[in-house]
Amino acid sequence: MKTFVLSTLISVTALGNSFATTPPDPSNNKSRATMLKETAAFHQYNMEVLYNQYDLAETRIETSRGNHAELEREHKFFVGLYQQDIDKGIRVEQSKKAINEINTRYAKLHAERDTQEAKKIAKLKKQLEVALKKEEKEFNKAKRALAQITTVAR
Repeated sequence: MKTFVLSTLISVTALGNSFATTPPDPSNNKSRATMLKETAAFHQYNMEVLYNQYDLAETRIETSRGNHAELEREHKFFVGLYQQDIDKGIRVEQSKKAINEINTRYAKLHAERDTQEAKKIAKLKKQLEVALKKEEKEFNKAKRALAQITTVAR
């Protein structure tokens, strides 16, 4: 995602610079207005893409190796093994103690996973926020330029 955001920002900056350095030409206002409308639409599309990329990255974090579903499957498997011993009347007290230890261990693993996911998602949100602010600035700049051209053309 970082590569995508970086390449998008570079292309947006280059496009914005081309508008900033072009001197105003009153005879060419309609084509410039069209270009600015397209630029505004481009920035709006980029914002949507950033949100989609964020959603995908967040899902990737939540479903990565060691996720809650995997932990829960492992937990059920190990508890199931000891529960079979209890059902058969084999090592009942030891099995109950082992199940309690497993429950404690997996509760701790779930808490650690929650913390890990929260840190990664917070970092991801910060990256999204920075990218959106830059995109929004460029979008607003294009809107202001478009507003100036449309008021001059009238």
